[in-house]
Amino acid sequence: MDIKYLQLIEDINQTHSLTMSAQRLGYTQSALSHSIKKIEAKLGVTLLSRTNHGVALTSEAKFLLPYIQSTTSQYRAFEEAVNALHGLKKGSITIGTYSSMAIHWLPSMICAFRKTYPEIQIHVREGYADEILQWIREETVDFGLISNIAEQSFDFLPFYNEPLYAVTEESFVCPEAWQGKFPMKAFEKYPFIASEIGVDNDVVNALRNAKVEPNVQFYCKQDQSILAMVQNGLGVTLLPGLILKNAKHVKTIPLQEDVQRTLGIMYLSENQLSIAAKAFIEVAQSMIQNKEVPN
Repeated sequence: MDIKYLQLIEDINQTHSLTMSAQRLGYTQSALSHSIKKIEAKLGVTLLSRTNHGVALTSEAKFLLPYIQSTTSQYRAFEEAVNALHGLKKGSITIGTYSSMAIHWLPSMICAFRKTYPEIQIHVREGYADEILQWIREETVDFGLISNIAEQSFDFLPFYNEPLYAVTEESFVCPEAWQGKFPMKAFEKYPFIASEIGVDNDVVNALRNAKVEPNVQFYCKQDQSILAMVQNGLGVTLLPGLILKNAKHVKTIPLQEDVQRTLGIMYLSENQLSIAAKAFIEVAQSMIQNKEVPN
């Protein structure tokens, strides 16, 4: 079977959208549908079912998915080995990352990398903490540009320590006793706007380490939703600095405690990194060290 068919199933499992997968893989809508029917006829099973949210893999397809992912992963490794023989002139990298890092870090990193390796294709997948960990585990991304979440089975290369801040509405006035810095314990006093579980583990870990049980009023999936709640006086929150770079109509207050997250690159193991991925990591690390990306 053509490896492209397996890559197609793998991609649809990620997007849950025939239209999006067609765009990503260079198919027309009709050509993609024809390819799906061809795969199903060859395998003798139905692979996709339609849902209210797009398409999903059938139980038979889910059973085959680990074998598909293993095969496509090995094929990518084979391609990288061939590319190495040609001096890293061709190849591809898939990066999983937070939206904040995709906005503030990745554009300049990709531009710098392409100056040296213009033929290497780069794909970016934005996701939440648990999603990116799953992508790394499944090898559907080469590495994650992510914070150092407690995931002992992965390797992590630290780049930058970033502080977390209390965020309040603009009119909020700190009590004089705080001396301009927000105490972690105060999150138990004020209404708190939290991320949904699995979205921002840095905040969850910071609160847990401080033995703070915030007075949670709302759970949101998007950072912008959290900030909108805060802007309208519905509560306070705790967020990393990178997310707050372009935040407006809120007040950002340093914490009394030293609360940070460590940003860097996470991957299965160095031995499993492709040559192209290693080259990108070297460029990214150099830029961070030389302060060529906004912190």
